[in-house]
Amino acid sequence: MHSSAARQRKPRCSINNNVNQDAGVSSPRHPNPVVASSPAWRSRRKIIMSKRPTAHPHHTPRTATAITLWILASVLLIAAILSSLLLILDKAWVHHSLSIYPNYQKLAAVTSTSQQQQQQQPSSTSLHTAKFALVSLQEGFKYHGSSLGKFLRCNKLSYANLHGYAYTDIFPNTKEDEELLLTPLNPWMESDEHGAMYYKKLRMLLLLMEKYDNLEWLLWVDGDAIVTQPHVSIEDRVEEFTKLHHIEKESHTTGMNDGTRGVTHPLALVWVKDSTMPNAGVMLIRNSPPAREYIRKALGTLEDGELFRSFTDQASLMESTLLLQHGHGSTLLQSRVRGPTSGLWKPGHWILHLPDHNYLELLSSLQRVGKELATSPPPLFPPLGRPSMESLSKARRDRFESVQGAIRHAWRGYADVCLHGHDDSTAAAANSKRFLGSHIPCDDLSPLATSGSRGHDWLYHAATLHDSIDTLAIAFGTDSSEYKEALDMILSRDLQATALRPTKTFEYSLRIVGGLLGAFSVTGDARLLSRARDAADALLQSPFASSPTILPRMFDVLYPPRGGGCTRTLYKIYSRMYQWGRDVFTSEHHYNSLAGVGSFSLEFYFLSDTLGLPEYRQVVDDIFKHVAKYQGRDGTVPNSWNVMTGEPTTTNGGLGSGSDSFVEYLLKVPLLVCGRGTGGDIPSTSCGQDHPVAHEMLDLYYKIVSSSLRSKHTIRKEGDVSIVYPADGSSYHQLLCFLPGLVALETYTSTAVDGESDFLLAEAMLQGCHDMYKKTPTGFGPEEVHINQKSHPPLGDRQYLLRPEYVESLFVLYRVTGREEYQEMGWEVFESLEHYCRTEWGYTGLKDVYDAIGVERIDDMPSYFIAETLKYLLLLFGPDDFLSLEEFVFTTEAHPMRRKQGKGTTTAHHYIQAELSGGRFEVHNPLPWTIFGAFVLVTIVLRTIIFLLQKSVGAATNHHQSNLPRHHMS
Repeated sequence: MHSSAARQRKPRCSINNNVNQDAGVSSPRHPNPVVASSPAWRSRRKIIMSKRPTAHPHHTPRTATAITLWILASVLLIAAILSSLLLILDKAWVHHSLSIYPNYQKLAAVTSTSQQQQQQQPSSTSLHTAKFALVSLQEGFKYHGSSLGKFLRCNKLSYANLHGYAYTDIFPNTKEDEELLLTPLNPWMESDEHGAMYYKKLRMLLLLMEKYDNLEWLLWVDGDAIVTQPHVSIEDRVEEFTKLHHIEKESHTTGMNDGTRGVTHPLALVWVKDSTMPNAGVMLIRNSPPAREYIRKALGTLEDGELFRSFTDQASLMESTLLLQHGHGSTLLQSRVRGPTSGLWKPGHWILHLPDHNYLELLSSLQRVGKELATSPPPLFPPLGRPSMESLSKARRDRFESVQGAIRHAWRGYADVCLHGHDDSTAAAANSKRFLGSHIPCDDLSPLATSGSRGHDWLYHAATLHDSIDTLAIAFGTDSSEYKEALDMILSRDLQATALRPTKTFEYSLRIVGGLLGAFSVTGDARLLSRARDAADALLQSPFASSPTILPRMFDVLYPPRGGGCTRTLYKIYSRMYQWGRDVFTSEHHYNSLAGVGSFSLEFYFLSDTLGLPEYRQVVDDIFKHVAKYQGRDGTVPNSWNVMTGEPTTTNGGLGSGSDSFVEYLLKVPLLVCGRGTGGDIPSTSCGQDHPVAHEMLDLYYKIVSSSLRSKHTIRKEGDVSIVYPADGSSYHQLLCFLPGLVALETYTSTAVDGESDFLLAEAMLQGCHDMYKKTPTGFGPEEVHINQKSHPPLGDRQYLLRPEYVESLFVLYRVTGREEYQEMGWEVFESLEHYCRTEWGYTGLKDVYDAIGVERIDDMPSYFIAETLKYLLLLFGPDDFLSLEEFVFTTEAHPMRRKQGKGTTTAHHYIQAELSGGRFEVHNPLPWTIFGAFVLVTIVLRTIIFLLQKSVGAATNHHQSNLPRHHMS
């Protein structure tokens, strides 16, 4: 029994053993169904299953092929993810590093589709028809497919399209290209990579020059180069090279490598190189037969050694190659911005070449350059150079330097008091005078003040600061401390909205807009142009927009035209509230003078012409056409207008105060915009159909000069008919002394109606102004006196307010005639200024020019003293070609507006707009906490009153209800 039972239990043990040995095949099962269904067996089965050993690898159902495929798929997926991340990071990194460039957003928008389209037709101008071409060599350019490569390529492509040049990419890396470009190859090239690279460039260049003989100039740019000044054209540089080397374009001889020193063909080849790095990464080549012959000769006479040496050792080629290095003063330069040559590149250079850079180095260098371009943007045209004093006599040079000293003294007094508050009496006032959270300079200086502030306000927009900045640039240069001081103050603050007070529209245009445009005209600084555009927009959006007619208000509150966020919104609300309250409760600012509505023309024309935007010109054209409808028979226009109705309030017109600048611009606007491209040295005022409104202005000017000026505004001196006083009625007016210079400027043009007669009149009127000056013991002319009086001193306004009109006419007459007597007259005025008007802090006016003993001063140095009086005196004694009348037209506030001259000069409107549209030069205003606090305080007071009223009403209601009978309440 026992043995039999034992034998019956063995299978169960063997089953358990089999289960443990072959756990990976099946689950343990009991042969007895009754036992297998018992709870004890099921519990034991679970324990056995939990203790099974792990299956051996050779027992798995997955095959080796499946595992391999799974691993490959994982690797590919990880690679795809990493590649996508790298592409995203590359694009993001390039965007972070290069977005500071003004045209980056447009370049960054290039997609793969547009990239392919550009490859098929890269430029709108064909190589078969163009005169100029930009050739970009992508020699082994490893960044070409990256975002950085796209940026560099599109930089060159956009430059070519901007100027209408043909553009082509060259990739000499295919087998066919190698066979074409590197045959024959000398053995030495195998070990000289640089020599092979130069050989490729010259060979491809020669092929292009021979195939497209219609091309006059080719600009060769390596792939690792960037155009930093897109507005500069090839034509501009050709003109610069010619002037720089004093070479005639067409002069040439026929000798080839004859050992002579004669110039074979100047300007045939311009090789741009760095003085420490002879790399031909940027070349400007004239496509002429001699130039092609030079290259053939260089390619065919190679010997063992460097190609650079064999190329430049040829005497004839060396004579025709202009090595324009930094020392020659040219703005065309290539250079590294890393290593020992990092200081060679400046933001004023045209094209930057960055050879021998890997990807990260190139991106880093471009980022550094972009930051420099943002903080010191390249000028939009060559800045005004410093005057050449060698040709001047010692006496004239001393006078020039004396006026420079006067400008420095006047500016130093204003800057110390109004910009920095160095004067103790000004410090407290300066600290309390804060708008937008920062100190705003005062308008004018009060040099004699002993209590309170030596600075005072009337325009509330730092008039002297804006009015003087172009004078500082002219007198001392853009590298001077005086100019940089003024520039930093203007760029660090948004002075379009410096005070919540109404400003005079006419004066704001002449001094603020005109001052910024004048400084831009002599420096080319786009930041000043941006500020001027903001100032003009502030006028259009406030005094122009608030008027029910096309005539602007005389006064208005301005606000920032763009940017500023909450600040701009609050200013706009305040401005609109002011305008509404003014019209509802008062009759203020319903009237304006003719000068007040019609003296925006020159500044707005220049702004439209520079930006390529017609809206500024359209505004002043509409105003002129409106007021011109009311002109009298003698051409004069009424000098007082109702801006609410658009109608004149009088029929009287004149040329003096209230009308003077309107009449002045009738000539100067045509002088600025008409007669361009004639090639003459004398500015022309002949306007055709391109400028119909300017033509009408010119006609009205000639009508006024021929009729009103001669009959109503000139009085001859008794006993001397050669002296004519500019007059209004029976009185001499200091303001009218601008007329001699204006009429002389008219006769200087090529289309004057009666030039000789008008010029004699100009000289006679200038003698009349001079007569008024020399008759006084102080040497200054009075403001307004009756003419030919018997009494002495004469009756009238005998003040001298540092006026500029007389010295302005002296300057113009001297530039037109070259007669030194006008310089002597100007020096007499300057000596009187130094003797009677100079003080410790600046200059003052005089209360009575006929009293030289008990001199009484006027405690005011107006902004026009530096802007006009001292500027014209400086130019009077400076070189005759310094700020010439052929290149500039002066506003009524003496701000020079640059005339566009020459066939090759290109004004890149789109580039300038791109410079200004991205907000690069925008000043972000701090929140005006004064306004914000006032709003918050008013809100709290109103809310408190409402709360107290609600509480009182609630308490009264509860008390009333408590006194009602119980049955009534129910």
